[in-house]
Amino acid sequence: MNDEKFGTAEDYYRAFVPLQKEGISEPHINLLKAHFKAPKHTATWAQLAPEVGYATGSAVQLHYGKLARRVATQLGITEPPEGFWLHVLADWAKKKGPEGHTAFVLRRPVIEALTRLGIFPPTVEPQPTVQAGGPAS
Repeated sequence: MNDEKFGTAEDYYRAFVPLQKEGISEPHINLLKAHFKAPKHTATWAQLAPEVGYATGSAVQLHYGKLARRVATQLGITEPPEGFWLHVLADWAKKKGPEGHTAFVLRRPVIEALTRLGIFPPTVEPQPTVQAGGPAS
């Protein structure tokens, strides 16, 4: 996956700032948060639907696409990439989800930008384990 296909974390940050000022709807924020919380930031639309109160994965696709188009416009993208606005926020995952549904992984620059904006919690990198004891001196 080319995470920076549509921009760097800084580009996404600059794209989300005016959207945040205009107002990002609660359902759209909830979609982003649910996708972020999914294992490896990867989910199908059907998996996200109950997490955000939508009846179907199709509703997720529709609403997520509307948000992605707003972000794309801020990034200067005027046509849906590969016919699909959501590519701006997520890419196809390497593996299919349950029941063979297509899974999507949130792009790293999106995660970094939304963490910086306080929409996502800061990620904590695991610290290396220090072995107690050692050779006696």
